Amino acid sequence: MSGLALVQLENGLANNAFQSAFQSSSEGLLITEQGRIAAANVAFVHLLGYERECDVVGQSLQDILPHSRSCAHLLGQGSQQACSNPVCECYVKRADGREVRVEATCNRFQSEGRELVFLRLRAAATDGDRRFRTIFDASAIGIAQCSLNGRLLDCNAALQRMLGYTGEELRGMDFRQFTHAEDFTAERKMLDEMMAGRRESYGFDRRYIRKDGSPAWGRLTVSVVRDVMGTPAFVIAMVEDITECKLTEQQLLAAQKMEAIGRLAGGVAHDFNNLLTGILLYCDLLHAGLPEGSPLRRHVEEVRMAGEHGAALTQQLLSIARKQIAQPRPLDLNEIVVSMSNMLKRLIGEHIELTNQLEPGLPPVMLDAAQFRQIVLNLVLNARDAMPQGGHIVLQTQNTPGLDPIRGGEVSLLVSDGGCGMDAATRSRLFEPFFSTKPEGKGTGLGLTTVYRIVKDNRGEIEVNSEPGCGTQVRVRFPGLPAQPATQPGVASGQRCILLVDDDAAVRDSACTVLSNAGFRVLQADSGEHAIELFSHHLGAIDLLLVDLLMPAMNGLEVARQLRLREPGLQVVYISGFDGVHATAAGPDLIRKPFNAAALVKRVTEMLQTLPPLKSEGSSLC
Repeated sequence: MSGLALVQLENGLANNAFQSAFQSSSEGLLITEQGRIAAANVAFVHLLGYERECDVVGQSLQDILPHSRSCAHLLGQGSQQACSNPVCECYVKRADGREVRVEATCNRFQSEGRELVFLRLRAAATDGDRRFRTIFDASAIGIAQCSLNGRLLDCNAALQRMLGYTGEELRGMDFRQFTHAEDFTAERKMLDEMMAGRRESYGFDRRYIRKDGSPAWGRLTVSVVRDVMGTPAFVIAMVEDITECKLTEQQLLAAQKMEAIGRLAGGVAHDFNNLLTGILLYCDLLHAGLPEGSPLRRHVEEVRMAGEHGAALTQQLLSIARKQIAQPRPLDLNEIVVSMSNMLKRLIGEHIELTNQLEPGLPPVMLDAAQFRQIVLNLVLNARDAMPQGGHIVLQTQNTPGLDPIRGGEVSLLVSDGGCGMDAATRSRLFEPFFSTKPEGKGTGLGLTTVYRIVKDNRGEIEVNSEPGCGTQVRVRFPGLPAQPATQPGVASGQRCILLVDDDAAVRDSACTVLSNAGFRVLQADSGEHAIELFSHHLGAIDLLLVDLLMPAMNGLEVARQLRLREPGLQVVYISGFDGVHATAAGPDLIRKPFNAAALVKRVTEMLQTLPPLKSEGSSLC
């Protein structure tokens, strides 16, 4: 300040730049000489309740500060250049006689040989002011004071935490520097309306960019503060950090999307699985009727593979929506891996090689076949996505014998790839719902979550070994079943009668042909009422009811209930293309559509083996 020609007592301020800054300051500024006011700015004039600067200039400070302690420094006495009390509280006397408490800061300086004092006055903080500041600083919601041109004047700790900046870094920043560009465009119109007086506030959710570049969501409320003349003075912005809420909302939307997909899949699954069942059964019949070496057998296998692929996709949708009822049965994992090989090769593409390394003689595992296929499918597709340029996937099964032969050992499936691998941070979140490293639209983040759930539900374990650039190995382990006793001789199928009930003609006709070729006697019914009529005509001759769960007018559960009233020991196998409430009620006596010929014959045979000895030859046969 001493380098400026600050004051000319007769002619006012000489330096235009300083005069502009002096007059525009929001704090009351004075320049005094020998205890009298030599110059005062507009803010000080208004603070004292005067209208013009000339009403103040020339007055003695002792007239304006009547209760001040005698301050030699303020009166221009003494030789010190700096006051020992940087901020003093005192009272100033206004033009109307009232007194106002203020905070004063003063500095002595020389200009053209004159001893002058530069004095700053501002209204002192009241108890209410201090309480407000405490609330401002301690608030859990971000609060900012902004100038009319969008620059931050002050902000609290909550806003600093949310954006990752310090208070010093935020002060003076334009809010557009940390606001998402699209959201700022939407806000501009409301901000203009508020400044024009057409609204006093506005609010909406908008995106911010933290100091580290990561996104944040805030629920913003903006209000304008006006002076006594109604002119906008500054803007107050309150920002609630809703980043976690937005993430949860996005997860909920994804879950609702999956639920909608599940509902859609459930709605069409019954009809779609009926079609697939007919396709698979007729493929088996056609394949069995072709001579060995016929070139048409290859075409039949292609049709079968397409049908199995469709069945796998339907099961995937139903499982994502958690509408599948698990049916654990002793499984040979090698058989399932081999049966899926052709479909998997088609899915991963020609640029990736798939190799099976299957250990022979695996003990069976108690699992739901559809769930294990889903595990294999998810792990192989993840391995494929880790190798966009091509590579090699290995499916390996292993048996780890247990120390106790009664309990059995462990059977594991290892899926290995030579892809990009994962770091520790990614591995730690692999099984979180909706977590995905794939680009948006390329994955739901539910694949490994579903795998984890299936493995844990079946008393298994899952292990992931991976490093960046070194590929990934995922191993799933399940308890192996102990050695099973030799199976009983097959059923004398030709002496057993089955009542087949299904409203779908393709399923009914193909299943009837398969069972007839296996040596069973089969009666067909296209409705529950028709089944009851046939049962009445062949009372005592029907050994097993094979009935579709969902049919018009009378469902499979009701058909079985009425027939068992007449013959309590009647064996029942339900078939269904959709696992809903009825499938849950059916329990373990359920075979899911689509099924092939071998699965159908095997299941029917298993149920008939539980029957008592055959009826006498004199019984009425169907």
